[in-house]
Amino acid sequence: MERGYSSQVWSIDSVIGDSPVPRKSPEIVVIDDSPTSISLYELSTGPLDVNLRSFQSATESLVYLQDHGADLLFLDVLMREKDGLTLLKKLRGMKRHQNTAVVMVTSKDYHQDRTIARQLGVREYLVKPLRSQEIREIICKYTDAQPDSGR
Repeated sequence: MERGYSSQVWSIDSVIGDSPVPRKSPEIVVIDDSPTSISLYELSTGPLDVNLRSFQSATESLVYLQDHGADLLFLDVLMREKDGLTLLKKLRGMKRHQNTAVVMVTSKDYHQDRTIARQLGVREYLVKPLRSQEIREIICKYTDAQPDSGR
């Protein structure tokens, strides 16, 4: 008598039942030295199920982003401590952030900055002032953000 091998096929529904697999909220990071801008992002993301982390310091954001991923970065071009394009060059040098979706935001629209941003793979380049609806639309465009269901 020959011994054989058998296998059993399990339906994914029988393993996890009917309960939905929990969805991870998108990680949004904002780096902007303006407290007013940070407040706008906080207000704008309120209706969305996202995790928002904001930094007014490029240095602090860099320390955080060395160890943490992000689904989307909003990055101010003109900051006192370090400009956003210099910070983005450092981030692109990290394996973790080589392909992170980045939206550059600025109060001064310089052609040279746009060109550098494009070369660094920036998805959007926005000129302030921003509107809440615009911020939400961009978050939904580049992540799977959903309206907050009262988590």
